[in-house]
Formats: sequence, structure tokens, C-alpha cells
Amino acid sequence: MRSLFGLAIPLVACALLGIFVLAPGCMEQQTPGQKVVSGCPEGELLLLTEEIYPYSTVDSAGTPGGTSVAVVREMVRRSGCSARIEVHPWNTSYEKALRTPGAALFPTARTPDREPLFLWAGPIGTFEYVLYARSDSGIRLESLEAARAAGTIAVVEGDARHTFLLANRFTDVKTYPTDAECLAALQNRSVSLWLGSSAAAPGIMAETGVAEGTVIPVYTLHRVDLYLAFQNTTSPATAKKFQEVLDAMKADGTYARLTGAGEGKGETPATAAQGGVPAKTLLSALSSLVGTRMHGISAALEALALTSDVRSGDWERVRPLLVHLESDHPEARFWYARPDGSYYTTVDNLTSANIRDRPYFPVVLGGKTSIGTVVLSRTTGKNTAIIAVPVTAGGQVTQILGTSVYCDSLGDALARSLPLPDGYYFFILDSSGNTVLDSLPDRTFSLAGDPAALAALKARDEGEVSYRFEGASHRAVFTTEGVTGWKAAIGWRE
Repeated sequence: MRSLFGLAIPLVACALLGIFVLAPGCMEQQTPGQKVVSGCPEGELLLLTEEIYPYSTVDSAGTPGGTSVAVVREMVRRSGCSARIEVHPWNTSYEKALRTPGAALFPTARTPDREPLFLWAGPIGTFEYVLYARSDSGIRLESLEAARAAGTIAVVEGDARHTFLLANRFTDVKTYPTDAECLAALQNRSVSLWLGSSAAAPGIMAETGVAEGTVIPVYTLHRVDLYLAFQNTTSPATAKKFQEVLDAMKADGTYARLTGAGEGKGETPATAAQGGVPAKTLLSALSSLVGTRMHGISAALEALALTSDVRSGDWERVRPLLVHLESDHPEARFWYARPDGSYYTTVDNLTSANIRDRPYFPVVLGGKTSIGTVVLSRTTGKNTAIIAVPVTAGGQVTQILGTSVYCDSLGDALARSLPLPDGYYFFILDSSGNTVLDSLPDRTFSLAGDPAALAALKARDEGEVSYRFEGASHRAVFTTEGVTGWKAAIGWRE
């Protein structure tokens, strides 16, 4: 069984930590026989969580607290529903939520296997899978490939992080019942690494008395959004109501205040100032910056593809050329592939992964350059935009030169090059409408909640579009960037 969101951390031994009622506008202990009036079709909701810092905690008096509890409490108050919260070990809450009508889990990772089991409202938080090592181990990682070869990794048995490792072909894995035991194994050198989380690890280390600086993060694998997940027999109207309430909380700044997410100026950008730089001028600059960066890398790879060193097929001659190119483009990881899909990177040399099933691969094998496909890198675990060019000899493609441009790093670089006036933000979508990057701090822009606006944006090469984002009305000017085919946009709150 998996943790609610991939972290099994029973920090207390008791089976039930707290049972409370969340009535509209308050949180109070339930009186036996008390009649609860609720604005939800299910009546009183049962909200289930585990004790996991900083999301759900229990103080010395047994009262639940934490960022997710605060957010959910306010969602309940605004919805007009009533609810009680129960804090259990994660497996108890998970099983109870699956079999109890009117129940909901939080904070919960929205994974493919859980998708049909629940109705979702969120995100109500985020965290990252992080590999930790002893500070005296000398372990420094730059890729998933390096992590696979770094030694045994401790992870909680059956946890979503365990599933992540298996899905990404990690074989040297040792499982434990809890994260505290994983940490203990790391400290006594039974394992080389521990796959924990950015949110929970500090609390676990403090709880177990780990001296500061003796266990350190060495690589971030994956970012996860967290949700309030309703059991799938719940009325869709209830889940929709909670989503609308959460969007409103993000729009008015309440969410940022309750979570301390570093967005104290308001979760949703303020209305753009009038009389400043026109949005279309900013858009032109954004599109130009994207095209120049991506085309520059592509042109450099195409030039290298003509050299005798690259055409030799000798990795030892190819690698120095890519290392030099990588020094000029720190936002990218460069690689060299064979027609069978095996490939080398500047960090890992020959990897154990294969890219022949990637959508861009047959395009490049057909002799065409591919620019802008966004994938999850199999060597770094990060969202990357692919640029790949063919290397030909005798009219045949003999090798492929490529780079994986880190989307987050590219976004940071664009933000530095194009500081926007107050109230404006930028976002870029790929041809499928998925977010490639944006300039919003600590969360990801998405039009998934406004399919009509997304369809309108995808249907035109340029123009303006109105949409709902985080509970507020927004507008953007957009264009189709010529090199990548991405939709680049400058948005603002109306």
C-alpha cells in the first residue's frame, strides 16, 4: 500500500491521532450525538490525513495543524459544508478513504493509478522527491544515470517513490517500512542514498536527532503536486465546489498566506499597470528570445554534425565538442545517439537508457532536425525541450546529435533577459497545450481548467484569449513561435 502522496511517515505510534469536526467557520471537537448540518449532498464529510510535516501536524493537545490542514479548513468554511478531520497512519487513512462514502484524503499525490479512484481538488501544495546522502560520502549527482550507479537507495516499501524508482529502471534499491528507518540505514552506511522528500525530510531529521549538515540533498528527481482527493462516489458537485473555493483562495491571496509559499504579493498576479510597455511589444521580445536561444543551439549542433570528429562515430572525439558547447549553454545537457537509440551524455558517457521510442526520434532518423518536443528526460528526470539533428554519411543517418534543454532553467534565463512590468507574466505552451515554462513563482501555469480558452489558443497562430486561472479572469496576447512551434504568451489579470 502506498502513502497518501508517496511518503509513509508515521511519526507517532498511536493508531488515531485526532478526530475533529470542521463545521462552517470553525473547527471544534465533535459532541456525541451532535447533529451536523452540511451544505454538501453527502452530509458531513470525513477528511483523512497522516501526520506529515509541514502539511499535517498534531500538537501536544492533539489538535491538527499544518499548511494543508489550514487550507482545507478554509475550503470547508467557504464551501458551507461540514466535515470532521481524522489523523491516522497513512495506510489506515488510505484504506478508509477508499471504502467510505463522503471521505477524502489530503494531501495526496495525483498519480495515474489513483486517478479513477478519486475526484480531485487542488493543488493544495507541492513537494519534490529528493535523494539524500551522508555529507562525508563524497556523492555528487548530476543525472538519474549517475544515481543508478551511486549505490543502494533506501526507500519506503510500496511508496510512490518506490514505484518511481522501479519505473525508471533503478535496481539497487532496498526498502524499509518507514522513512525514519531509511534514514537510519543511511546513517549506519547500510545504504548510500535515501529517497526522501523536500517537505518531510527536515522534520524527520529533526525528529530523529540527525546533526545539521550530516545528511544533505544531492539530487532532485521529481516535483509532485498535492490534492484533496474525494472518494469516487462523492457528488461531482462537491468536488467542483471545493475546487472553485480553492481557486478563489488563490485569487485573493488567502492560499499564499496560509501556506507561506513565498507568494505574499498574491497568488494570482495583480492587474497589469496601464500606460506602460504594451503587451504586444513584450510578446515580440519573448518570442524573439525563445527563437534565438533554440535556433542558436540548433545551428551549433548542425555545424558540429558536419565535422569529421562527429562523423567518425568515435565518442572520445565527439565528447569534447559537446562539453565545450555545454559550457556555453548551462541550461542544456548535450548527447550523442546511435540509430538503435542508445546514447551518450557528457556526464554519463554511454547510458543504460534508450530513446528510440521518443516521438522525435523517427523524425531525425528520417533526416530532419527536430526542435521543441518536450519530454521527461530519462537521464536527468527533468522536463526538457529536445533539439536533435541528424548526422549523415552517404545519404544515410548514421548518428544523432542532440540536447535536452531544461525547461525550468530556460524559463529562469528568459525571466532574467526579459524583466516584465508589474502585473504581467509570460507562459509558453507546446503544440499539445502543455505548459513548457512560465514566469510564475512556485507553481505552474495551466489552461487545463479552461478547455475552451485552450482550444481557442491552439486553433489560432496569434491573437488574444481570455481565460480563468486560479479563480480570476485573465487575458493574454499570444503568438506561435517560428522555431519551436510553441505558443508564447504574455498574460495579465483583468
